[in-house]
Amino acid sequence: MNQPSIVDVVGLFVLIAATIFSTEVSLVVAPYLVIIVSATIGASFAVARREKSTRSDAIFFFARVVGLAVLLTVGAAAYVNSYRPDLSPRILVAPIALLIGFIGDQWGALLGKIVKLMYGAIDLFRKGGPNG
Repeated sequence: MNQPSIVDVVGLFVLIAATIFSTEVSLVVAPYLVIIVSATIGASFAVARREKSTRSDAIFFFARVVGLAVLLTVGAAAYVNSYRPDLSPRILVAPIALLIGFIGDQWGALLGKIVKLMYGAIDLFRKGGPNG
């Protein structure tokens, strides 16, 4: 009897979830378990960057960041897959959730840097290049 090989982290979580749930349920639950674990790891870095607060604030922060990752990760993975079909959403969920967790509350600063970069690119094209 050939055992299927595990080629990604979602496959590992399917195997782990199959010990608790049926195979059909574990196929659905496993990607979300990966998202929760990855976002929690990313959020641990974000909470280390935050100013010191109470435990309840930290738990609320973790819950908020992980909830955001659960809501956004699958859509972001499908979006990336639409432009890069060689990248499976199954492979993308872990790094995207980790990134969302890592960013934490810094979305405003990140978007500000992106806007500043876009304005710099517009100025560069408007002046006729770097020598213009």
